[in-house]
Amino acid sequence: MLFIDRIGYGTWKFPPYAFYVFNVQEGLGTWFGESHPLYHVVVSMPVLFTTMLPFVIHGVWLAGRGTHITREPVYVAVSAIAMFSLVGHMEYRFLYPLLPIGFMYAAVSIHTLTSKPVAGQSKRSPWSVRRIVAFLLVTNIVPALYLNTVHQRGVVDVMSYLRHGTQNGSVTDIGFLMPCHSTPFYSHLHANIPMWFLSCEPPLLASGLDTHYWEAGEFEQRPNEFVHAMFANTSTGTHREKPSHLVLYDAMVVRVQKTLNEVGYFEDARFFNTHFNGDERRRGDVVVYRYNDHLVQSSV
Repeated sequence: MLFIDRIGYGTWKFPPYAFYVFNVQEGLGTWFGESHPLYHVVVSMPVLFTTMLPFVIHGVWLAGRGTHITREPVYVAVSAIAMFSLVGHMEYRFLYPLLPIGFMYAAVSIHTLTSKPVAGQSKRSPWSVRRIVAFLLVTNIVPALYLNTVHQRGVVDVMSYLRHGTQNGSVTDIGFLMPCHSTPFYSHLHANIPMWFLSCEPPLLASGLDTHYWEAGEFEQRPNEFVHAMFANTSTGTHREKPSHLVLYDAMVVRVQKTLNEVGYFEDARFFNTHFNGDERRRGDVVVYRYNDHLVQSSV
């Protein structure tokens, strides 16, 4: 891997050290949001294992007693959780590699709970494989269906809508006035048209945190001034040519709708996105605005 990185970067790189410098030494991971030190314990683990978590814990407890399974994977998992907890910004997806370890201990737990009583034990276990499987299915299928078909579907539906627009020629270029990476991009559009989203690159050094400029932050703080400046007749600053369509969250629409109308954009479509979202910037529907110069001229 070191040689592959040498070819790709053009210089010698050691990714684990670069990860340490960026996230721990410089603390730049917090640019994407700061998490509680116990985030992985109280959020990531329940999200990853859902109702299987009690069985994972029971399996780890059995390993601690020195029965049925070795303890070494526990040490690996605990070390990984501890190291990732040193980083200011945490997401549950960072612990995806620990899923196989957890499933292994859950399997040991279920096997132990459903085993027939050994000689000298007359009490039969109330657990059975069928009961446990039924419990896991019932408690996971409904949330899985909701999270995969309803929750935050708007960011995908809007791309389908725009893709059909590129096919009939009504969509020629697109701008996303949203927190960066809110929607899929060319992977869902399948059309070679210009698209852009607001920049959100972090600074390279912690010393630049206070002075670092990023479009997404500027737009959140002063949306109306940002839109006017972006579409002003100038080649400097954040100027962009007006795309045929703009996409933004309903939470921002209430703040910037009048300005969008002034520069020629009017609501074209909206898509339900989610019933809840911890990020207030991403709340509400996903709204599409279309440029219509004729409506602007008629309103003048």
